[in-house]
Amino acid sequence: MTWHVYLARCGDGTLYTGITTDPARREAAHNAGRGASYTRARRPVRVVHVETAADQGAALRRELVIKRMPRHLKEQLVHRSTPVGSAEFRGFGPGALAFLRRLARNNRRDWFERHRAVYETEVRQPLRALVEEMDVRLARIAPELTGDPRRSIFRIHRDVRFSKDKSPYKTNAACQFYHADAGRGAGQDAEGAGAGLYVQLAHGDCFVAGGMWMPARPALEKIRAALAESPGELDRIVAAPAFRRRFKRITPEAMLTRLPRGYAQGHPAERWLRYRSFTAYRPLTEAEVRSPRLPAALARDFSALVPLVRWLNAAIGYRAWERRY
Repeated sequence: MTWHVYLARCGDGTLYTGITTDPARREAAHNAGRGASYTRARRPVRVVHVETAADQGAALRRELVIKRMPRHLKEQLVHRSTPVGSAEFRGFGPGALAFLRRLARNNRRDWFERHRAVYETEVRQPLRALVEEMDVRLARIAPELTGDPRRSIFRIHRDVRFSKDKSPYKTNAACQFYHADAGRGAGQDAEGAGAGLYVQLAHGDCFVAGGMWMPARPALEKIRAALAESPGELDRIVAAPAFRRRFKRITPEAMLTRLPRGYAQGHPAERWLRYRSFTAYRPLTEAEVRSPRLPAALARDFSALVPLVRWLNAAIGYRAWERRY
């Protein structure tokens, strides 16, 4: 059994010191409310520094030394560490887009299995690190929106049961950040889903997006009712300088040629009532994707998208949170 001493950064920015035999499991326990009483009131918690000790006694002695350190020395330890659970996000390497480009030309199980290690190291691992980084940032931007590497990353395998195209793999890698009270997924078959944020990586088609794509009928009816009640609210959101600068508009996709039943011509919200999908997106350049500063750029994008996402979720019945815990 190997013992470790760890430092964890709490939601209020303070640092907590403890010992454990499994840092990743201990981090999960803190965030589930099963850790120390100090961290239960200061979630989310993220392990930011780990040291290995010779035995439990050595771990306890080192824990005491770290606890007595002034804050600036603890921060020096953190600065020299790599976060637990995944490598620190440093941008996607050139191998990520190259793999997806080659997969598009060789969409076969035998080819994928021969190159699975490339997929894991060049695509999936950096994507997991990005999700973890953005989840921490979302705790400040929109606490109700969350990212989890186990649930946010879309499967590379396609569902081919009802498709004429039997290609087994998607040629993009993508992740979503969803309302903690809502279901995941998108489209007319995703009952209970809410509005969220989305990042896609693909050869020639990288982008960030937010909103709600082709909501199911019950959700769409609620959105239309909210539009009818406050016709100018969506106009105000899309006219905001940050939104217009980064996204310009809500994508006019799958629009109706006439107003839905129950709404007359000349309705104050006529423009929006024709929409069946409410999303905005911005292309990402290859330079942005490969940069370690991608999380900072996405944080600015997410901040501009949050008013749209929150309005849609409020219309459906999912509230905004002031804090995550």
